[in-house]
Amino acid sequence: MVILQLEDVKTGYTEKKPVLKELSLNMDNGEFIGVVGPNGSGKSTLIKTITKVVNPWEGTVRIKGRDVKDLSRDQIAKIAAVVPQDTYISFPFSVEEVVLMGRSPYLGRFENYGIEDKRIADGSMKTTETYRFKERKINEISGGEMQRVMVARALTQEPELLLLDEATSHLDIGHKKEVMDTIKEKNREEGLSVLSVHHNLNLAARYCDKILLLDQGKKHSFGRPEEVLTRTNLRAVYGIEAEVHRHPKDGSLYVSPVEDNIRSNDAAKKMRVHVICGGGSSKDLFRELIKENYGVTAGVLNVMDSDLEKADFLDIECVTEAPFSSITDRAYKNNLDMIKKADAVVVTDFPVGNGNLRNLKAVERSVKDDHELILISPHEIKERDYTEEKKAVKLYRKLLENKSDVATVKSIEGCLNHLRIMRTKDK
Repeated sequence: MVILQLEDVKTGYTEKKPVLKELSLNMDNGEFIGVVGPNGSGKSTLIKTITKVVNPWEGTVRIKGRDVKDLSRDQIAKIAAVVPQDTYISFPFSVEEVVLMGRSPYLGRFENYGIEDKRIADGSMKTTETYRFKERKINEISGGEMQRVMVARALTQEPELLLLDEATSHLDIGHKKEVMDTIKEKNREEGLSVLSVHHNLNLAARYCDKILLLDQGKKHSFGRPEEVLTRTNLRAVYGIEAEVHRHPKDGSLYVSPVEDNIRSNDAAKKMRVHVICGGGSSKDLFRELIKENYGVTAGVLNVMDSDLEKADFLDIECVTEAPFSSITDRAYKNNLDMIKKADAVVVTDFPVGNGNLRNLKAVERSVKDDHELILISPHEIKERDYTEEKKAVKLYRKLLENKSDVATVKSIEGCLNHLRIMRTKDK
């Protein structure tokens, strides 16, 4: 059964400049479709058009066979629920009160929530793991908790179609996974149809059955992830060079930048710094290194890690690994190759688990090759070591034994000061 149908839809916000152009799409019940494309390609406008926030100038939008023009907002809300990118609630409602708002389409004008409404809301909060803080005020919870609450509110509408408008864009990688795993489970187990707008190509590849790639308001391609996320399509629409790989564990697709020579201008003339980081530990380090004209590389970073997103933004060459995957032999070797080209290696205060332990083993190898090594907050490794038998702590002890080649600092500023001293000595 077709739950959503768009036929030759053209619309926008001013008649002189349409955002969507002749867009057609058929979505079957139970499908999980991702929508990707550059900024301004019409992704969010598509969601607004489906929910009647923006009306089509031309063409038709149908939900369950009915033209949305003939449906009221409440009728649409009983079929389709939206989780937006940003949610601002000024009044200090409790989490439970916000989730219960999902029952509004089913209530009369002055009707209060009943026992059944609360039962449905409780179930949604348990599914999204928000039930434990249901009494807290909505303006006192974190961003990740807020998005889970918005998902719970949407599920409380008991929709057949869930519309996600970049709903995880501001979350860290752990919260992205939590939210998307919850929605994928509802899709698989209960047949919930999902149309999900993504800025992150790798989230779309990992969770979506099909992907719609938009380019300047038009459908560039539509199909399975491997049919849409090709090097040719990415080059044509995004203007980037990338490689498409298969996850070593589950076979899902992921996209990573092409690993080429250092991209920084006049890189051969610069002092080269290789950064070992992850989980947001780079903070402002990348930006400061670039500002001070170092040639910067980094690795190994998992695709979708926030540090990789920062590096990509600054055009820093990185060794990448599949999302949520342990470091493979390929990535380990490429990391060693980058380290060999560096004048100094910086290790941030990143959390170490079994999956990324080989980053520290590569660092240990670099010390043996007489590379200058800078460790940021090394004495806090006990709190950051999540490996079996505290293997990271043992590796740090070995590193700290090499007093001549290892510098320890407490902050990014301390790291930058040490590099400035090194640069002065080289001159």
